[in-house]
Amino acid sequence: MKKTLLISGIALAAIGCTSHKATGESPAITPEPEQPVVVESTTFIPKATAFKMSGAYADKVAVTLGSDGRLLYFPAPSDITSRSMPTYLANGWWLNNQGLGANSVFTSWTFDEYAKLPSTPSAEEIKFHIIPGARVTDFFKTSVPLTEANSQLAKIKAQLP
Repeated sequence: MKKTLLISGIALAAIGCTSHKATGESPAITPEPEQPVVVESTTFIPKATAFKMSGAYADKVAVTLGSDGRLLYFPAPSDITSRSMPTYLANGWWLNNQGLGANSVFTSWTFDEYAKLPSTPSAEEIKFHIIPGARVTDFFKTSVPLTEANSQLAKIKAQLP
């Protein structure tokens, strides 16, 4: 998208003044002609991702850990809806509807159980609920915009490795 910004004649007047007349009149101002300035802007549209997991954890809430084991991502219970569950694609691949990453692991909470929690659990409680070995094993970024993922499942399936 291109946006055109016009340089204000007032700003130019401040630097383009002529000499004062001896009569006490205001100085004559000769503004420069306005020149358009073109500014490029880019819009980032995230792409849909797919993942594989080490077991049957599609009904479980995932969280993401850093390489140091620190909790990097976890949802609030109010963030979890029926649309948060992954959508099965093919050959063990699932459409990422929760915001998982390559370092995501799965908790023992189902989506329904987690959504009903009265508040977001502490980091310690979340780590306690991580299922040992339950993790994302493969991760794939598609060319389909995230906002179109559920209506472009056939295209996503065709792109899977």
